[in-house]
Amino acid sequence: MQAQESQKYDFFSVLAKALLLFLLVYGALGGFLSALEIEYNNGLCMLVLIVLALILSAVYETGKRWLTNLVSFLLFVVYLYIAVSYYWVINSGYYEILNRIYELARQYLNVQNGTEYSLMVEESYLTVTVFALFFGMVGVILLNMMLQNKSSLLKVILLTLTPYVVLFYLECSPELIYVIFLFAGYLTAAILQGGNVREKMARQMRYILPLAMVISVLLVRLTAFLLPEIQYGRIVPKNTVKASSEKYMARFAQFDMWAIFSQGSSGTGVSGGMLSKGSAVIPTYETALIVRYTPYDIQPVYLKAFTGKDYLGNRWSKAEDELLETGFWQGRGIMEVEKPDDTDGYDYQPYYTDEELTVKQGNVTYYTYYPAVGRPDEVTGQVDEAYLDVPESCRNAVERVCEAAGFAGTEEEIALEIISYFQKNYSYTLRPGFYIGHPDYITHFLLESKRGYCAHFASAATMLFRQMGIPARYVEGYAFSYFNVVEEGALVEGAEYSDYYEGYAPLGETALIEMEIPDAYAHAWVEIYVDGMGWIVVDPTPARTEQEDILSFWDAFMNRNGEGTNLNMGESNLGAYLETVLSGMSYVLLCGAGLFVIVLWTLYLWRAHKEKKLSGRERVQLEYGRIESYLSRKYVDYRKLRTLREQLQWMRDHGGLEISREQEDALYEVYFAENVSCNCEELCRQLRKMRNLLRYKRIR
Repeated sequence: MQAQESQKYDFFSVLAKALLLFLLVYGALGGFLSALEIEYNNGLCMLVLIVLALILSAVYETGKRWLTNLVSFLLFVVYLYIAVSYYWVINSGYYEILNRIYELARQYLNVQNGTEYSLMVEESYLTVTVFALFFGMVGVILLNMMLQNKSSLLKVILLTLTPYVVLFYLECSPELIYVIFLFAGYLTAAILQGGNVREKMARQMRYILPLAMVISVLLVRLTAFLLPEIQYGRIVPKNTVKASSEKYMARFAQFDMWAIFSQGSSGTGVSGGMLSKGSAVIPTYETALIVRYTPYDIQPVYLKAFTGKDYLGNRWSKAEDELLETGFWQGRGIMEVEKPDDTDGYDYQPYYTDEELTVKQGNVTYYTYYPAVGRPDEVTGQVDEAYLDVPESCRNAVERVCEAAGFAGTEEEIALEIISYFQKNYSYTLRPGFYIGHPDYITHFLLESKRGYCAHFASAATMLFRQMGIPARYVEGYAFSYFNVVEEGALVEGAEYSDYYEGYAPLGETALIEMEIPDAYAHAWVEIYVDGMGWIVVDPTPARTEQEDILSFWDAFMNRNGEGTNLNMGESNLGAYLETVLSGMSYVLLCGAGLFVIVLWTLYLWRAHKEKKLSGRERVQLEYGRIESYLSRKYVDYRKLRTLREQLQWMRDHGGLEISREQEDALYEVYFAENVSCNCEELCRQLRKMRNLLRYKRIR
């Protein structure tokens, strides 16, 4: 059973197929990186990928299946070696690309805060180059297998064009040369598929590929000339589906995969003392409050909504409303707090509010308050002993931290020591991660995770103060900084400063400013009681380490640099660095792939060993049965054949095989004769060859 014509080794066919592999893979990979404007060793990547494509094409052209399998196995070993030996380099290259995508997404979607991954290897040029080589190798191997198995054009496009989806969404354009590469590759694959030339694909390719490249260059250049990018943006309307999805994409740009797997996350806003054990906090950045006031100081503004008294392991009980004493004052202001959605049941009061002068009209509450530019003198009073209680559930952890840190001194000195201790030993993140079981919230934070957001720091700090004999309570509300005001605030036209503020203000006379406060500004902090001063605010959540130049209000407000908000509430512009679960998953996937190959190889050897124990007649019937099974699955008309002679004739007519009379008689003898005189081993070999020819030929 031989093919109708023998094939000679064709070097030009090897070159053509290698070039097709290179065009498709590098058109996808190089175009993706060029659109992101990431620097890497372009020449080295091109050289390695074209050499790999040549090796695979040259081996396949020999027609020796054992050699093809051997080379594929060796390449897989090399692939595993690179994956294990250069894991952190590849990992850092991958994160470097993700960071760039998130940066472009934030720019495109006008998002200020977002995710940025930490890099184990900081040399981006090296890491991106190794990453491109690694995944370029994968692409060449996969595409080579797809072309050998006559995969459809659609599958080729899905494999190579998928990386461009993100770029299309963000309207990032790859360099023209890579578009030509891809288009030429697609056109060649389309001609091979649609022109019914797959039977001799390698030989036909050397004629089709040059023609496809010329056509691609002409078409791409002509399109770019007739419809430039600027004109395209004017003619083509904005996709409504895309516009409706931008809100969700903005969340993804901010929170990465946590935006998808939100079941283990919690929202922002005031929780009423509930301590979420979710894996992440995901703000929507929708407006929660609208505040109108006159800035008077560079200190953060805290709007208090909830005061926690007793720690119950997963929440705080509500304390009676106790605002800071107003006593002595140097200035008096009026603050308007508007709630667009007045359904949460909380009042958001500035400190030192005079409750008797508070007026509520609809969704707007007018607070008269006395800014703490000067502290009240000789504030004394009874403090509830509950504010010194450290529950058994977290006592051990609190004692260990206090002993290790060595806190000592006055109340204010201890407050500074606790803030410094958190800054040095704990990290701020909106994605503290999952933890198994039901450990105590504070204990887990202090001794195990050592990472969290404001509720973690405020809850833990409250217990540390109590352990040191300082009355403390947990507080929730909203907070915004001076820099938020000067960069995000809007002047209220026609408002008189004197109507909203009188008395001394460290900033001098400013103006009425309107601030839209998003839910991301929800915050938790601590109040401690100091004799002579009363309850004072302590914010233990780590802040940014960079020092900001403090300008006057008008210099800062009128010279916004547009570089984003400088937060001072424990939340940096890029968020905390992540130790993502993808790192661990990469190891799992790699080990899983290796185990899968080992299992397949073991099954193959076991099957081969089992088949050797069969008689010659049984082995021939098994091989022919595999041919029948393959053809029956793929061709409906073959299933209608009932006799062996009809089946063999179908293979002659449709499969282009030469099946001699002697071979047909040998099969009849195997199936119907009492004794078998033919060479069953040779017949099995010929049947295996027939199956391979039928698999790689185009059946007519």
